[in-house]
Amino acid sequence: MAGHGVMAEQSVVEPRPEHGAGPNARLYAEREKRISDAIALRRPDRVPVWNGVPGPYPSERLGISHEEQMMDAQRSLEANYQTALYYEPDMVEVMPALGAVLAPLGYRHLRWAGHGLPADSGWQFVDEECMKPEEYDEFIYDPSDFIVRKYWPRAYSGLAGLAGLLPLREAQGYFAGPSAFFAFGTPEGQEALEALKEAGAAAFGNTMALIGHGKRMAEAGFPLSWTSTAQPPFDLVGDFLRGRKGVMLDMFRCPEKLEAAAEKMLPMALEAGIRGARMSGNPRVFVAIHGGVEGFMSLDQYKRFYWPTLQQLLVGLAEAGLNPFVLVEGGSTSRLETMADVPPGRVCYWFDHVDMVKAKEVLGGKACIAGNVPIALLSVGTPDEVRAYCERLIDTVGRDGGFILGPSGQTEDVKIENVKAMVDCAKEYGGS
Repeated sequence: MAGHGVMAEQSVVEPRPEHGAGPNARLYAEREKRISDAIALRRPDRVPVWNGVPGPYPSERLGISHEEQMMDAQRSLEANYQTALYYEPDMVEVMPALGAVLAPLGYRHLRWAGHGLPADSGWQFVDEECMKPEEYDEFIYDPSDFIVRKYWPRAYSGLAGLAGLLPLREAQGYFAGPSAFFAFGTPEGQEALEALKEAGAAAFGNTMALIGHGKRMAEAGFPLSWTSTAQPPFDLVGDFLRGRKGVMLDMFRCPEKLEAAAEKMLPMALEAGIRGARMSGNPRVFVAIHGGVEGFMSLDQYKRFYWPTLQQLLVGLAEAGLNPFVLVEGGSTSRLETMADVPPGRVCYWFDHVDMVKAKEVLGGKACIAGNVPIALLSVGTPDEVRAYCERLIDTVGRDGGFILGPSGQTEDVKIENVKAMVDCAKEYGGS
């Protein structure tokens, strides 16, 4: 395996003793083992399955709107809980109430129901440029300072006042005090502090609610899919700093600086994933691939710009005893040979558009594969069609382990009966 250059402390993260306590402890243990066996490339008692995000179930059965799911942590988590009880999957995916934290800050990268989109909408990412190409050197020199004084004021309308701060590296010592804190006394600085106070209260409330929710789900016998995230370094640059257009141009006009910026983001991405996993005791870390797919860059570009830091991230998480659960959003069949260079039995690739037979052929013995039940099928198909598709997946890639059945992406506009058919198929047909 290629050297990775990022060292992570060697320690295995396992579910804590309190996870799965109570009358459903056996059920929790069975589900957790089923998932961990699949990721470790062992053959579980049957194919594991999960239903994706709550999707339409809350609004249709519980009267919980899309906006409430984004803005109200308690309502959102109740929807998640009731959805789990209805589908009874092997693991439960949680969508936190992000809007409650982001709305006070005026976040520009995301729109959701009631906040830029109609009431019945899901959420959408907004591509924006928050760093100019001539600012690469400034970012590489001190990324934390750049994020606070440049990225935050540009990405959050409520934090415009932070643009007046001195460089953070200069804000030390008593003589620096008057200059370092001057910006917080301006009207714009005061507004930023109020926005941060409101967002901080929401973030604290969300975190406490998520901790309680995790215990509640465990007591009901349901492991959470993941509770920690780590973003690919290239996407941290392309998604949030330069934007898609900008980073596409940068691969040609300043490739070395783009590579250097991604390398600079690598340790921060790794630390975030490890810290979240150890706090929760859940070894699975969610990693979403956006820019590294066939529709955005060539295979040669992928090997140069995207894969090196992504591989180091996956290796670093694995060395910390964690299981990266990697959502590959877009076509990726041509990347499979490259993606196979990971620690065996540690990584799970959740595929959107890929030849699953080819994925099994290339990744078998290397990584678990997951998903691939098309959202289009779950949206407009019938339960019989869904079941037939799932049976083919199980027969072709799932019988020998290393496979988790699930949707190809976010289950927002799907039929409840189709998701139920997918989950039930794994239980009824996915046994050995």
